[in-house]
Amino acid sequence: MTTELGSGDADFGFLVPVSDSPTLDETVEYAAREAREVAAETDEHVDLFLVAPITPDGPPGVTDRDDVDHLLERAAAVATETLEMTDPEGSVDVRTTMPELARYPPNPVEYVDAIVAVADEREIETVIVDPDHRMPVETPIGRSIETELRDIRGFDLEMAPVERPARQGRLVTRGGLAQFLSVAGLSFGFYLVLGGFGDVMFDLVTGSVTALLVAGVLSRITFEQTPQPTRVVTTAWRWLLYVPYLLWKIVTANVQIAYVVLHPSLPIDPTMERFEAGVWGGTATTTLANSITLTPGTLTVDVRNREFVVHSLTSGSREDLLDGGLERAVRFVFYGRSAMRYPSPRERLAVNTEANTSDGGTETGTGTGTGNAAAGGDDGTAGESS
Repeated sequence: MTTELGSGDADFGFLVPVSDSPTLDETVEYAAREAREVAAETDEHVDLFLVAPITPDGPPGVTDRDDVDHLLERAAAVATETLEMTDPEGSVDVRTTMPELARYPPNPVEYVDAIVAVADEREIETVIVDPDHRMPVETPIGRSIETELRDIRGFDLEMAPVERPARQGRLVTRGGLAQFLSVAGLSFGFYLVLGGFGDVMFDLVTGSVTALLVAGVLSRITFEQTPQPTRVVTTAWRWLLYVPYLLWKIVTANVQIAYVVLHPSLPIDPTMERFEAGVWGGTATTTLANSITLTPGTLTVDVRNREFVVHSLTSGSREDLLDGGLERAVRFVFYGRSAMRYPSPRERLAVNTEANTSDGGTETGTGTGTGNAAAGGDDGTAGESS
């Protein structure tokens, strides 16, 4: 029997995070058998929860609600079929839910938190993880849903003992060919620009050889996602809008810093700001960090996941930084217009400070200085999907 989350009560519960993986069916079958064994041994009712967090208002490339709903229906059908053969008394109920992530862009911590929230709400003690589970968010190297869940105590974490399909890499794949050709084309064009066209034939030959060598070595590590023509054109158009905006921010910041330097009293107020940036992924994070550094008055000192440490020279540069203009522009380039609604660093710091205060903690700052913001900083990370 399949029901929605929240109906009925059970004495025991199992939870399975659901994703579109080649071992999903085997994992669900294993979880259903485990739930049935517990029900038979204890003579108690057991719930089997199938959970798939959903990202609201995501751009193309993010799994949408219909896809997740279809995936849950498939998993529930597998569990129900397994239980029909082993659980004729119906002592195990299959329940499905799609908890919504609170914000976009998503990140692994928020994705796992949504799953843990379901487990806490239903007092589930056992989480069974698909060994090939694929979080629909960008994750740092070496981080998986198992790794994130193991950092959280309060329930038993079990890896489903199913065989992962062998992944045999091919010399040329559809995605690999697109990356190879993209890197080769960019390298060839860059070589020709620098060559000066002194000897056209020489430049064409050496440029082709150089481009092929560069693409062969770097094509698999250059792009975070497989290049697609529509995405490349869209991103290129957004970059054409972003570059003039960045130049304008650099010019205005230069004027402000020149005023401060020429002022007799030298009204500087240097501080170190620590905040969680609203971007995810290597390219977007690097773009934001470099854009902040290129803008006079601010300097990116350190970046760890999404946590930025930025030196600001004046109160004006600090206000611009926390207002999040550059951050919104970078989100527009990589995630689209819908991502611009994401709260600014100032708004996020205010929410964190308010949450810490409401939990009974001591408010340690206003969110505008390094020492203050560091005490209430958020260690979470976020995901990019573009």
